[in-house]
Parts: sequence; structure tokens; C-alpha cells
Amino acid sequence: MKKLLLTLTIIFISLTNYIYAGDALSFTLTTIDDKNITISETKDGLDFHEFRGKAVLLTLFGHRCPPCIKEIPDFIELTNKHKNDLAIVAIESQGYPSESVQEFVSDHKINYNVVAGIDHGEFINYIAETAFPKNINEDGEPRGIPLPLLIAVNKNGEVESVQAGRIREDELEILIKDLND
Repeated sequence: MKKLLLTLTIIFISLTNYIYAGDALSFTLTTIDDKNITISETKDGLDFHEFRGKAVLLTLFGHRCPPCIKEIPDFIELTNKHKNDLAIVAIESQGYPSESVQEFVSDHKINYNVVAGIDHGEFINYIAETAFPKNINEDGEPRGIPLPLLIAVNKNGEVESVQAGRIREDELEILIKDLND
């Protein structure tokens, strides 16, 4: 009887995961230097295909957002310190044209993955709706995203933290350690 119950439980879990996988969303983002980043929704978070086994800091920022600009040196430093166990994916979400985002990255000497959000509105809307489900207008569209927005994903693809506002580098160091444990 125990064996039958265990078998049925395994079949149910497998079937549930199969059904969920069929409904899961998937996105391909293109960085300003033409690298593709494939992200799939999972039951517990986000699967960054190219960064499996690494912690991922997904940040939405604005080119005119002072706290967003202030965190750039911290992200540059973190990228240098954690080359093997961290990926940073930053999405400019104020609609800046791709060419202007490239210039912004060059001006600020950004060394991590940057995506022009103007080309990926569907993903930004997905993040807004998922992170802030009560912040949807009567047309079903997100009302806006507080910037900067950081989504911390551990090395297993589980979202561990969603935080609006700038986070100090020492707090990010602790977060990265936790994401990689």
C-alpha cells in the first residue's frame, strides 16, 4: 500500500510539473551587445538559462533615475568580485532608445549585461504584474514600477528577494552570499 501511495504521489508531482511547464512563460532578452538571455518562469522563480548555477541580480533601472545611477559603481564592483558566481542583468525601463542605452553603458563603463527595455516591454510588464499584482490599472496594465527594482534569484533559480530602491553594496554582498549558499 505504501508503495502504491508513493507511486501515485510521484505521478501526481510529475504531472503537476508537466502541466505547469506547459503554461510557463519564456522570454528571450537581447543585450545591447547582442547576447541572448533566455528566461523561463518556474514554479519558484526564474530560470536564466545562460546563468544556471549562478546567482542572478535582475535590476530594472532608469537612465534618469538618480538612485539607479548611484548603484552602477556597486554593480560594476560586484561583477568584478563575483565573476564565477553572479550574473547581473539590468533592464533600462524608461523607454530609452537602444542606441542611447549603448551610449549610457559606455559613458558609465558598465561591465554587466544591459538590456534596452524599449525592445522588451512584454517582459517588463510581466515583472511588474508578478512583483506588484495589486498595482494594475482597470485595463489590466501595470501602473508603473518603482526604480530601481532588484529581483534576487538564487543559484537554483528561486526568487529570494524583490526590493524597490537602492541597496548598499555591503547589503548586496550579504545577499549574494545567501543566494549562492
